[in-house]
Amino acid sequence: MKNILITRSQNRSKKLKATFEDLGFKVFIEPLFSIKKNLLAIDLIKNEVPQISNILISSANAIYILQKLKIPKETPIYTVGLSTATKIKTLGYKNIFYPKKSSGVELYKIIIKNLEPQEIHYFHGEKISFDFKNKLQKKGFEIKNFEIYKTCEIKKFSKKLISFNKKNKFDEILIFSQNSLEIFNKMCMKHNLVEYFNCPSIMCLSNKIAKKAQKIGFKKTQIFHKNPVLNKFYDTK
Repeated sequence: MKNILITRSQNRSKKLKATFEDLGFKVFIEPLFSIKKNLLAIDLIKNEVPQISNILISSANAIYILQKLKIPKETPIYTVGLSTATKIKTLGYKNIFYPKKSSGVELYKIIIKNLEPQEIHYFHGEKISFDFKNKLQKKGFEIKNFEIYKTCEIKKFSKKLISFNKKNKFDEILIFSQNSLEIFNKMCMKHNLVEYFNCPSIMCLSNKIAKKAQKIGFKKTQIFHKNPVLNKFYDTK
């Protein structure tokens, strides 16, 4: 039986966990950060709602703002990938645009192809990996951006994971973002587990993350789309 580590919250890992368990994997879930919603931003945006004509959401963590503000379901929403788009659809939104390949660059291309320069409301977190605001402003767009959540790093691995490590080895570790990779690396160094985690295959959402992982010293890296299970959940080709 193979052991796999998913570095996401229990809630966001349910379906993926069930799929791997059906295939005979032993699944361990270890979140690397928690999300703190910026509820003060809601008051700032409320008066903007009647003027919102296009929305850019680059992370599933920002979806909550749609419900809080009761934004009309017909509003066009541009988002970074299928996974986030699917969650937005479940809220009843009809006009959702996303690239086949989950990346900021590909989403940027869709926006400039589909829209003439105009106003876009951009909802995002404290840390961003692709500078949509700067890129789109250079194309003539007016970007009203709002930081609506922060990521709070977890400082150390759980006692449960440390205990698991003493008796077991992971075969694969799933990393979903550059931020997650950086936090994971810090925690490995803190617990003197760098050598331990050089043995498993570090499965990365994108090639960009995989290159970063190799640069900081992880020897075995792969991309999600090369794994048949992960490719069904995350279309990153």
